[in-house]
Amino acid sequence: MSWLNDLYLTYEACKGAEGLLPIAHLTQNAQLEVVLDEEGRFVRAYRVEKEDAVTVIPVTEDSSSRSGKAVFPHPLSDKLEYIAGDYGDFVAGYKKEKFVCYIAQLEKWSRSDQSLPQIRTVYQYLSRGTLMHDLLAAGFFTFENGEILAEKQQGIALQDWFIRFAVEVPGKPESRLYRDSQVFESYIQFYLSGQENRELCYVSGEIVPCSEKHPAKIRNTADKAKLISSNNAYGVLTFKGRFKESSQVASVSYEISQKAHSALRWLIARQACLRMGEQVVVVWSIENPQISNPFEELLWEGEQLIFTDEAYSDWVRKAIWGPGEPPGDSDKVMIMAVEAATTGRLSVPFYQKYDAKQFLENIKKWKTGACWLSRRVKDQALVPWSPSLVDIVKLLVGDKNEKVNKSMRERLLPCIVEGRKLPYDIVLSALRLAGNPTHYKDYREWHRAVSMACALLRKWQIDGEDGKEEYEMGLDTESRDRSYIFGQLLATAEMLERSALSMSGNKEAMRNTAAEKYFVRFQRYPVETWTTIRNQLQPYVMKLMTAKNSVGKNTGKLFYLDQIDKLTDRLDFSQKDKLEPTFLQGYSSQIMEYRNFSKKTELDENKD
Repeated sequence: MSWLNDLYLTYEACKGAEGLLPIAHLTQNAQLEVVLDEEGRFVRAYRVEKEDAVTVIPVTEDSSSRSGKAVFPHPLSDKLEYIAGDYGDFVAGYKKEKFVCYIAQLEKWSRSDQSLPQIRTVYQYLSRGTLMHDLLAAGFFTFENGEILAEKQQGIALQDWFIRFAVEVPGKPESRLYRDSQVFESYIQFYLSGQENRELCYVSGEIVPCSEKHPAKIRNTADKAKLISSNNAYGVLTFKGRFKESSQVASVSYEISQKAHSALRWLIARQACLRMGEQVVVVWSIENPQISNPFEELLWEGEQLIFTDEAYSDWVRKAIWGPGEPPGDSDKVMIMAVEAATTGRLSVPFYQKYDAKQFLENIKKWKTGACWLSRRVKDQALVPWSPSLVDIVKLLVGDKNEKVNKSMRERLLPCIVEGRKLPYDIVLSALRLAGNPTHYKDYREWHRAVSMACALLRKWQIDGEDGKEEYEMGLDTESRDRSYIFGQLLATAEMLERSALSMSGNKEAMRNTAAEKYFVRFQRYPVETWTTIRNQLQPYVMKLMTAKNSVGKNTGKLFYLDQIDKLTDRLDFSQKDKLEPTFLQGYSSQIMEYRNFSKKTELDENKD
């Protein structure tokens, strides 16, 4: 029950926040708004635009989860067939039971000590049973040959038109009852005063009015799945053979249930939320509900191009927690995942509460470790980039099998939020997929996969037993790692060929280079494959040299040939072992370096 208590405390801490529903209230999309005067007379009605359709309405336990043919009216706003006493005058076969139940319930509220003049006005008007006639006179539908001809409202059939009310009172600025906090409070007090089912609440430990039917619409307005539900009338589900009543299993107070569900619904709608199929993961803190999603990718937005590990680490903290004060010693962060076990039931596959300081340290450890350089869109500068959980899972297992995706997420989540070591089989899988360019249709998609694989490898390297944390994101020009240097060499060969191809037009430049064609083989047989690639580069070298001679000076393209010579001088070609995973890091870093400084290099060499 700890998650219920934490959500309840969150509600109390954020009470009054925009979008956080009061208890005993839900939202519903309305199609029509009926405006009355203070004497209970029909003034006008108008169609509600889709942008303004979401309406806060009071509900009962029964009406909030009504379905099928069950007759459970909402206390105020409801469907036309519930609130129009003259609906049967226009629609044949209508049974007045729905209106009778609705108007009796509204009468109790209007006559209670908690009522308001606006509620009595609505009751006074609807009890006359003239709504359908008034809508007909207002031109919302026509009535011919004993049949009603009505246009659908937002694609909704006549009986399902949802009606909300406004009461215009001179001197009262807010006429819309669905936005009047006094109306909300009036109904809450009225509804709570009528509750008599008192049980032991397993959350608060008090004897209070408890709920038997808990709210739905958790993940979205169409969500029918519930977090708490009991056995049905046929006794075929949860506790058959053990208990006679659901309250013997557990009971939760109405107020706590309403507030906890409302808080979760609010957090999912606006908060640090990760949606993946039927599963939703939400992250929040009672002390700082504005916490950002730690599972999204983070792209450095600082203006400076030179950054330090300390500056990046501090930026990660602020990106997650916000620019305010760091968390205190008692601050907590909660992570909760909910998913649909069946159409009507939600499960909680993951729920953990962490010390906020340690949580942020773990996130920083992940984001600064599983990080690689990427090209910023707005200015093409190289900046630190930490891929999102969704992107990593998509790289590793695709996005077609939700069961496999879920399993991979469950393995990665502890690495992110608990600081656990990244399993090496995950790193190898990413390297294998990124190490095959033919697996990708798009060149940019492949290089994004390469960057992700390099980021995961870097995280595994930092987590290694040596405790070394100096694994560079940028190009390590002093590296003596044979595999890393071979990666630099292949990147240089690719850039040389692309430079020559770019002189032949865009179509030529887009085709695969020799480096890409032999990318997989190069990792297994680097020495033999390099000989093949180097021979295939010769025509492009000649083409670049011809271009140089025709203009009488170096075009800047022969820079790559010089680099190849420097890199080969650093390699021992008598060693023919296959390359280690650091090959991919050398390749990616060198490609990024060339692209980042290509314009500067051309300008410098054109001066020669």
